[in-house]
Amino acid sequence: MREPTTQALEGNSTTSNASSPPPQALLERLKDYGQEDAFARWDELSPDERQLLIKDLEGVDLPRIDRIIRCSFQSHGLPATAIEPVPESSVSTVEERTLEDREKWWKLGLKAISDGKLAVLLLSGGQ
Repeated sequence: MREPTTQALEGNSTTSNASSPPPQALLERLKDYGQEDAFARWDELSPDERQLLIKDLEGVDLPRIDRIIRCSFQSHGLPATAIEPVPESSVSTVEERTLEDREKWWKLGLKAISDGKLAVLLLSGGQ
């Protein structure tokens, strides 16, 4: 596993043009952990936003996060491959739903909260 470096930052000054790719070393580091999608919207970012993203990603301790996830799985007797993408048929957005559906979800959510039940809302992918 490669250690984070500042070399990736040096090759990407705020004056870089809009078509410059993400830093290769950082991209390779993210690929090692299946996280290269962090650059999925790279072309939509301003140079300053790109610099901020690079800085943030350089600061992520991917080996530590990986160890935490693996330890969590082991403590629950789960294989590391237990996380799989949610089927597309199970995914929708609020914008795709009718006002009636949204109101129904709101009421169900409030009822679950008042009953002391746990609800999870997963936004923007993530694990």
